[in-house]
Amino acid sequence: MSYKAVFFDIDGTLINEEKQIPNTTREAVERLKGNGVDVFIATGRAPSQFRFVADEFGIDSFVTCNGGYAEYRGKPVFGNPIPRHTLQLLSEQAHESGHALVFAGSDACYATVDQHPFVTEAFDYLKIVKKPEFSPDVWKETDIYQVYLYCEEPKEQPYIERFPNLNFIRAHKLYLDLFPKDVSKAGGIEAMLHHLKLTPEQVVAFGDGMNDVQMLSYVGMGIAMGNARDEVKSYAKFITKDVNNGGILYGLEKIGLLSS
Repeated sequence: MSYKAVFFDIDGTLINEEKQIPNTTREAVERLKGNGVDVFIATGRAPSQFRFVADEFGIDSFVTCNGGYAEYRGKPVFGNPIPRHTLQLLSEQAHESGHALVFAGSDACYATVDQHPFVTEAFDYLKIVKKPEFSPDVWKETDIYQVYLYCEEPKEQPYIERFPNLNFIRAHKLYLDLFPKDVSKAGGIEAMLHHLKLTPEQVVAFGDGMNDVQMLSYVGMGIAMGNARDEVKSYAKFITKDVNNGGILYGLEKIGLLSS
C-alpha cells in the first residue's frame, strides 16, 4: 500500500510525558516530509494549545479539538461548533457550581474565570506559556469547538447527566474535554480526506489515548504507541515501541514509509 498521509496525536505520541520531542521523532517526521508524504496533527488540544509543537515540526495541517475543527495548510476545511444554547447552559451551570470553563475557538482559548488556579496548573502541565484570555461571554459571537471543564473527579457527573449531547473525556486530574457527541478524530480525518480526495486506506495514524480509538480504527493503518493502554492497542493494526524508545521512527520503518 502506498500511504499518502500520516496523522499524529500529540501527547504520548509526538511528545513524551515531559512534553519533550524525542530526537528520533524529529528525525522521522523530517524524513517523512522529505519523502513527499502529507503530515498532519490530530489532537484533542485546541489550535492555540499546540502551535508551538506544530512549529517545531513545520506542520501546518491538522485535525483539532478531538475532530471538531480542521485546517489544511493554514486554511479551514471543516468545523462543527458546539451550539450556542448548550454553551449558555454550560456557562450558567459552571458559574453556579464555582467551576471554570475554557472555550476553544479556531484561533484562541478564552476563560470564564480570570486566572483560575486549575486553569493555570493545567496550562503549565501542557507547557503552554500563553494562558487563555478572560472572556466569559465569547461564545455569544465566536464559534467554539471544544470546552474544557475544570473540576476534580467526580464533580463532572451533574454535567454528564445534563448534557447527553456532549462527550466528556477526562484528559487530566483537573479538567475534562467536552465536545459534541457526533465529533471524533475519525470524523475530522474523514472531512480532511474528502477535501484531499484520499481514501482511508491511503492513510496512517499514530495514537495512544482513548480519544484515538476511532481514528486508529478508521484509517488503513492504525498504529498504537507502545505506551498506549491495552484497550487502545486492541483497535490498532500495529503496535510500535513507546514514545521514548523511537516509536514513531520504528513504526514508520515497519510499514515501509521510511527505510531502516
